[in-house]
Amino acid sequence: MRRWQMMRVPMRALRRALRLRCPVCGYGDLFTRGLRLNDTCPYCQSRFERTPGESLGGIYLTGVITLLVLIVGFVVLELALDADASLFIAFWIGCVLVFNLFLYRTARAVWIAVSYLNGGVYPDPDYEREYYAPSEKHSHAQERSE
Repeated sequence: MRRWQMMRVPMRALRRALRLRCPVCGYGDLFTRGLRLNDTCPYCQSRFERTPGESLGGIYLTGVITLLVLIVGFVVLELALDADASLFIAFWIGCVLVFNLFLYRTARAVWIAVSYLNGGVYPDPDYEREYYAPSEKHSHAQERSE
């Protein structure tokens, strides 16, 4: 199998994550509004978070990216401008807060895509539909009426 064919599924999951869509079907939204994550996909019923604490991956990813941007930006501005340190600190605290707020949804979606690639995101089986098959219900109803 060629390398590009092996990379198709991870790249598709990453594209869906960047669009904030379900990594399984690509149609359902991951978030309802704001920072509220849907429990399941509205289309394929895939559960996004199976155990408590899975959201920590998105938080760690957000923290690492924010830290890298903070360090690079601070060094660049420090070399380019010779300003007061308190002004820099106030500017970077604001940048970190805004950057974390805007990046969290995308980082959480990427983490859900990683979980999907590891087998952690999948539709729950529908136990009621498997247990109550339409043909069985009909046959039981006929037996009772006779």
